[in-house]
Order: sequence, then structure tokens, then C-alpha cells
Amino acid sequence: MYKHTQKSDLMVFTSMLMLGGAAAASYFLKQSLVFYPFAIAALFVYFGFKDLTVEVDEVSVRFRFGVGWFKKAFRFQDVESARAVRNSWLCGWGIHYIGKGWLYNVSGLDAVELKLKNGKTARIGTDEPHLLETEIRRRLTSSQPRK
Repeated sequence: MYKHTQKSDLMVFTSMLMLGGAAAASYFLKQSLVFYPFAIAALFVYFGFKDLTVEVDEVSVRFRFGVGWFKKAFRFQDVESARAVRNSWLCGWGIHYIGKGWLYNVSGLDAVELKLKNGKTARIGTDEPHLLETEIRRRLTSSQPRK
């Protein structure tokens, strides 16, 4: 079984910056209510996107962001192929549609692109693209029915 967690320094920094900015604004404006919405948003960003954990077992490749509020799985029976790719910096980070399919990423430009049997694609960000690609391909090969 493959399991790897990629940390997101950018999301941690962003959430702490939001929290500090909210505290400073509420202090200088002398309005404590300013703090709470920004503090809640900062905590949501931190716990929701502080890292991306990818796991591969006999049945699927699955991943979760942060504490697991956002998670997804692709069963190997639905996956046609996998390949390591490098995203353009324009693709950014987070969860969003990038024209050819969905991107799930917290940091960096490297990813593994899954081509699904229904014609769609998904890119899973990772700082170990070749290890993840190798493990997914190995599982795809072993999950194919024998003739």
C-alpha cells in the first residue's frame, strides 16, 4: 500500500496571515466582530487544505485534503491509465476544473494525471509524481482481468 502526505506551506502561511490580519484589524478598529468571520475563514483554510494525503491500495487511489472535509477516490476499474505530468503555474492550487479535467493540489506543479474510462481526467498533485505513477500503474496492471 502506498501512502504519502504532501504539506502545503502556502496554505498554512495564508491562513496564519488571515488570522493575524483579522486580529490586527479588530484591534485597531476596536471592533471585535471584525475578527470572527476572518478567523473562521482562516481556520477553515488551515484545517481544510494544510496538506494532501494520497493512498493507493488494491481497489482504488484515494486522497483527502487536510482533516478530510474534502476527499475523493477513483476505483481502478474506472481508470484507464496514469502518467506523471507537470502543471502550468496558471493551474494554481486547490480543487478546480482546468479545461481537461479536475485538479486536486495543495503545492507545487507536479501531479499524476488519471485518464478515466469515461473520457474524463483528474490530476492529483504530489511531490512524488514518479513513485505515485509507478504504484498506480502497478495496481492497474494487477487489477486487469486475466485472459
